[in-house]
Amino acid sequence: MKKKEIFWLIGTLILTLILVYLVFDLDSLKPESTTDINIHDTYFVIPTSYFLILFCVLIFFGVYLIRMLKRNFKNKTVNLIFLIANILLVLKLTQMISILNAFAQIGGTDGSIGNGLRTFSDVFLVIQLLLLVLLTFSGIKTGLNYKQTN
Repeated sequence: MKKKEIFWLIGTLILTLILVYLVFDLDSLKPESTTDINIHDTYFVIPTSYFLILFCVLIFFGVYLIRMLKRNFKNKTVNLIFLIANILLVLKLTQMISILNAFAQIGGTDGSIGNGLRTFSDVFLVIQLLLLVLLTFSGIKTGLNYKQTN
């Protein structure tokens, strides 16, 4: 790995930590911190780390998507970090879809909350499918560029 890539990786980590501090607070970085979600008379207590990891993966995904497209898939290290961030984002979206589906089952007697949560779940599913297509495309482009250099 080149020095430039190490600086980009460290810079992205620092950017992520600064944004986590600004969006969340230092208390959310503690392992025992939780987020309470109230749906009617039911409280869901979810560890804040789920949201922090999703936030961090989104930042890495965005930074390395821009870098990968700017370099036209020519930098193998950037492509590899992007592929890892994409896979992690797909996994986190799978987790969010399952949480939304669990919330939708409790949704209330009129069904409006449950239907809204199912809609969000469907939107996340479509985003997840688009990410998998992007993952496949970028993997193929990375493989083709790797073969050309060897």
